[in-house]
Amino acid sequence: QIVGKAILVSGAFALAACQTVEPGSPEATAIAIKEAKEETVTTNQQIVSDMPDWCLNIPTSNFALYRCGIGESSNLNMARNRATLDAKRGLADSIDSQISSRMEDFLDATGTGDNEQVRQRSEIVTKNVTSEAKLVGYKEISAESQSVGNKFIHYVLIEYPIGQANQVLLNQIKEDEILSTTEAADAAMAELEAEIERKRSGS
Repeated sequence: QIVGKAILVSGAFALAACQTVEPGSPEATAIAIKEAKEETVTTNQQIVSDMPDWCLNIPTSNFALYRCGIGESSNLNMARNRATLDAKRGLADSIDSQISSRMEDFLDATGTGDNEQVRQRSEIVTKNVTSEAKLVGYKEISAESQSVGNKFIHYVLIEYPIGQANQVLLNQIKEDEILSTTEAADAAMAELEAEIERKRSGS
């Protein structure tokens, strides 16, 4: 029995020796990468399982655009900033689509969609309006911070009024010498202005 115990003990020490890796070795690096991946998976699962309902079910409206952003950091302020940036990035594509659609409506109304000079001007205006609209105008609707391990997860829901983006576009069209003087431009701008008012009033 003593011999048997000795064998078991020596075997245990041998196994422990096999499991010990030298810091900085390829084996240690591989283990660190594996643990980091497992931690990331766990954190991502936590983000999804604890996500607020208003982030899972984002509001929809004919009068405003909504996006939820998620930020993660060991610093709470940094997590908040990242969440807001994430939401604004998601909102950017929707704003771009909204403005481009309104510009196409304007060109269709004036019948100048095939005019190369007008098309070039419209592309420039659309780009300028999109850039301006992305900078301001959104407001925070809901926010929540959670602690996961040694990190913070911040969720934020932001809203952007559609009418505001359209107003920026209308102002740019009025200031553009080519677009504002095309045939039927006045009627097209009046139609766009009426659309803006409908979005503002929610009717």
